[in-house]
Amino acid sequence: MMPSGLPDFDRRAAQYDSHAALQREAAAWLAEWLPEQIAAPALELGAGTGLFTRHLAARTRGLVACDVAPGMVQIGRSSLPEVAWSVAEASHPPGPPGYRAIFSCSLMQWIPDPRETLRAWHRLAAPGAQLISGWFVRGTLANFYAVCPEAAPFRWRTGDEWIGLLQETGWRSVRSETRTFARRHASAVAMLREMHRAGTVVPHRFGAGRLRHVLRRYDETNREDDGVQTTFAFLRVEAIRS
Repeated sequence: MMPSGLPDFDRRAAQYDSHAALQREAAAWLAEWLPEQIAAPALELGAGTGLFTRHLAARTRGLVACDVAPGMVQIGRSSLPEVAWSVAEASHPPGPPGYRAIFSCSLMQWIPDPRETLRAWHRLAAPGAQLISGWFVRGTLANFYAVCPEAAPFRWRTGDEWIGLLQETGWRSVRSETRTFARRHASAVAMLREMHRAGTVVPHRFGAGRLRHVLRRYDETNREDDGVQTTFAFLRVEAIRS
């Protein structure tokens, strides 16, 4: 079961890949920091259907990939059978301890208690283990939240706040970088529809009138000749277990 307050990725698993162009692009950018050979055993958290897992599997034979959504895991296992797949929450990753590399992509922004989750990863990691991870940070959907602040599913952290959390939980940051990705849609309705179909929208109980007002206002303030642009800020980090 998905924890309350999170998107229902399991229900959207079958259509996720068709609407995850942003996540695919972010995964490719994060993969630029992967070594040619990944030390085993290696662990990926929040693997989903395998968008980032594909990059990992090409570099190691000892990869364990897990996700909290059984539907996502089923798809991932079908497409990448050489990977050891399991259903598990990122805050309770599968053991035993001794992973030499830990990865995640587009996950951490959804974690209710990232401090405890990073500590759990630290406990499972071997001394000197490598962490390569990327996730969305403050600046994501900034224009939309400016029109509708109540739509934010949580308080977005800055990149500096995330680096501080890593250091606090025993991870020494080696390098980090933030990139802004832009997506264009015909309208605000089209933007929300794509996110909804990928399962990345937390349901909110907006009245029909309020929702129409928000979408109309977003179109008015962000429309360009080729539609509306929405931006997403993505942080990638490489760290070492202290």
